[in-house]
Amino acid sequence: MKKLLVFVVLSGWALLGLAQDQKSSTLERKNVVKFLPINLPFQSISFEYERMINAKNSFTLGVGLPNQKSLIGKYGIKDDKKLKTAELGTMHIRVAYRHYFGKRMLPKGLYIEPYLKYQDIKGKASIEGKDGQNVPYKGDINVKLNTMNLGFQSGAQFLIAKRVSLDFYFSGLEVGLLSGNVTATSDQIADADNIKANIDDAIADLPSFIGDKLTVTQPSGTKVNIKASSVPYPWLRCGISIGIAF
Repeated sequence: MKKLLVFVVLSGWALLGLAQDQKSSTLERKNVVKFLPINLPFQSISFEYERMINAKNSFTLGVGLPNQKSLIGKYGIKDDKKLKTAELGTMHIRVAYRHYFGKRMLPKGLYIEPYLKYQDIKGKASIEGKDGQNVPYKGDINVKLNTMNLGFQSGAQFLIAKRVSLDFYFSGLEVGLLSGNVTATSDQIADADNIKANIDDAIADLPSFIGDKLTVTQPSGTKVNIKASSVPYPWLRCGISIGIAF
C-alpha cells in the first residue's frame, strides 16, 4: 500500500508540474475518456482519461478496477469436480505522457507514450477430492501480488466525427518488478511436504536472476508460502480502446 501511495503522489506531482510548464494551444477537443475492452480477460474493468497539454502533447491517467470472477471454464481451466473455486482479479493505476507526431491539432495521429504503472493481483482457489488410495484431501491457494512497471507504447488514435476516439496501441514493451506472496494450505502435512518439494524443484530450474528472488517456506506443517521479492519480468503491450472526446 505504501508503494501505491508514493507512486500516486509522485506521478501526480510530476504531471501537474509538466502541465503548468506547457502553454495550451487552441484545441477543439482537450479531453478523451476511454474504455479498454482488452483488459476484460485479465479480470479488470479499465478506463483512461487523456488530457491535452498543447497541440501535440498530453498526459493520461488509467485506472483498472478489479472484476474478480471465476476462472473455471476459461483459459484451459477445466470444470471438474475437484476444483471447487478459482478466482482472479486485478487492479492498476497507469500514468503516461504522450507525444503526437505530425501537424494535427486534435488528439489524433501517430504517437509514442512512455508510462509508469502499478498493478495489484489477487486470486484464490480451492481443491477437494480423494487421491488414488481413496484418502480425502482438501487445499486452498491464495495469491496476493503487486507489480511496479516502466514501459512505452506507440500507436495511432483516430477521431470519428471529431467525437468518438479509437486508440490502437500496436507496439509496446514493459518491464516490471513483481512482489508478494502465494500461499498453499492443505489438510494433510504430507500433501504440504509434497507441494513444497515440487515448488523447490521448479524454482531450481529457473534462471538464477528469477530463482534468487523467490523464497519458499513452510511456516506450519500444512502451509507453504512462496514469497516473491522484486522479480523482474518483461511484458508486451498492445490493444485498442474506444472513447468520447470533448
